[in-house]
Amino acid sequence: MTDRLLSAPGLDGLRHLAGPLDTRRVSRVRLVEDPRDLAGQPAGSMIVLTGAATRRTAGYRLDVAIRDAAAASAAALVLTSFEGPPPVTATALAERGGVSLLAFDGDLAELVVALERALSGSAADALVRAEAATSSVLRAGGDPDRIAAAVSRSLGVPVHTDGAAFSADVPDGLPDGSDGLSDGPGAQDGHLALAVRLALGVATLATTGGQGDDSPVRSRSQLLTELLIAPEDQAFRLATRARALGFAVDAWHIALRVEPTALTGSNRYAVLEEMGPVAARLLRSEGGPDWHPARADDALIIIRTQQLDPGRDGLRATVAVAERLLFQLRERFAGAELRCGVSDAHHGPLGLRTSALEARTALLRNRGTASPVTVYDVAGLDRMLVEWYSSDAARQAVQELLAPVLALGPRRAGPLVRTLQSYLDHQGSPARVAEELHLHRNAVSQRIRRIGELLDADLDDPQQRLALQLACRAARL
Repeated sequence: MTDRLLSAPGLDGLRHLAGPLDTRRVSRVRLVEDPRDLAGQPAGSMIVLTGAATRRTAGYRLDVAIRDAAAASAAALVLTSFEGPPPVTATALAERGGVSLLAFDGDLAELVVALERALSGSAADALVRAEAATSSVLRAGGDPDRIAAAVSRSLGVPVHTDGAAFSADVPDGLPDGSDGLSDGPGAQDGHLALAVRLALGVATLATTGGQGDDSPVRSRSQLLTELLIAPEDQAFRLATRARALGFAVDAWHIALRVEPTALTGSNRYAVLEEMGPVAARLLRSEGGPDWHPARADDALIIIRTQQLDPGRDGLRATVAVAERLLFQLRERFAGAELRCGVSDAHHGPLGLRTSALEARTALLRNRGTASPVTVYDVAGLDRMLVEWYSSDAARQAVQELLAPVLALGPRRAGPLVRTLQSYLDHQGSPARVAEELHLHRNAVSQRIRRIGELLDADLDDPQQRLALQLACRAARL
């Protein structure tokens, strides 16, 4: 039937224009270059008109072509490079004559090959359908109804589910004893039966026992965490393991960093532990296996990996996914005040680490804003600082320069670093620092004296001022 061909892999470009889809069985494909040859085509043919032949059927000639196809008992008539809806008369003739009127925009040779493969029911066709069905299962996010609908489209046969088990009806019939498959009239060589059985098996695993590749996913997640936090030289060694596990570490990466900003301590850890698998399932339905979750720095890090530079369009698409993801996560984890930072795209193992730092910087800026999703600013000093600070040497330099202050611990060091940065940003004006940080001028002066004693630094020296200003900014990334 024509409706089954429309759902076959490689035939997504076929569009139904008019006429029934299930009147006649398609038995062969015929490529026609002259519309005058339509009446002589074998019964049950799917007739594909070339571009030149389609142009010759303009206007009333299309009505003539449909009449000739119906007289030949053709199953379908395919117009190539056809624009707009068909005329009302053509629609009526296709319906009355039992001819499926279709349109196709694309490579004509690829269309004919895909049609022949789908009609033959060969092992190659079954393999293509099985691959498409498996990919659709991975994108369906574990939801049985979505899996059944997706597999139905990929296989070209109806698939049903009761919430856990799956079954399929194949009109052409399947061999007896095929689990979950209904027999029908006729017989076939069993290739499609095998494709259906494989797809239903994967679907069952996805809903009852978790994803079949659950263990490798966990391994990739653990390794990704190590890649993000390990020293630079060790990260390059870990990249080899990542490639072996199927993680495209040499590709382009965009990072999402999600934090439950209202939670601390054990409550924060509990939400992050539960949120990771939920996010992974939701993202499988968005973009397939190129989303990789990990836990680092008390946050959920999600890396989107693509082989080619996604560019600005790819970044906008990722931000749209992040907004949909956060909306769904916020519904499930109400009260956690989830917020998300999104990085720019970067290439390779070091680019992966840079993306994670950018997402963290974006999230820091997110606090106090109306939108729960903030995109990293791709221009300005912060971008250079992030790229510089992603190297171990830069981080070590910052740590050494600010070591006496950082040794006080986060609670005491944080206010001092913020005060020093503001003081340097405002050219040493205690009044402007007091206004920005909501402090008394005397408190600012006391902090600056304390910082000067700890660092043993001359804040009037231009080189030391610049080094400390960069260090303060980098330390807060």
